[in-house]
Amino acid sequence: MKLMIRRYVACMATVMACVVAQGCTPKAPYELSQADKRFAAFYADYMLLSGITESARDSVAVPGMQKIDSLLEVHTLTMKEFNERAEKYRQEPKHWRAILLEVKNNLKDRDE
Repeated sequence: MKLMIRRYVACMATVMACVVAQGCTPKAPYELSQADKRFAAFYADYMLLSGITESARDSVAVPGMQKIDSLLEVHTLTMKEFNERAEKYRQEPKHWRAILLEVKNNLKDRDE
C-alpha cells in the first residue's frame, strides 16, 4: 500500500512538472474550496520536498512515508481525504487543472 501511494504521488509530481513546463492559463475555471486549497498547499510542499524546481524538472525524489505523513498533518489532510480528492480530480480534469494552477501560484509565491 505504501509503495502504491509513493508511486501515485510520484506520478502526480511528474504530471505537475509537465504542466509547469508547458505553462498554464492564468485564470482557473473553478472556485476552489478550502479543502482544494489545502490539497494544493500540500501538493506544493510535496513538490518542493521532492526537489521539483525550474532547473531540475526531470529529477524527482520520492520522499519517505514519514515526510508525507508530516506534510499531510501540517495541511490537516488525512490519507483518506487525500485519496478521495485525488480520485475526484482524476475524474474532473478541469478541476485538476485549477488545482495545478493553485499549486503553481503557491510555488511562485514562495520563490518571490
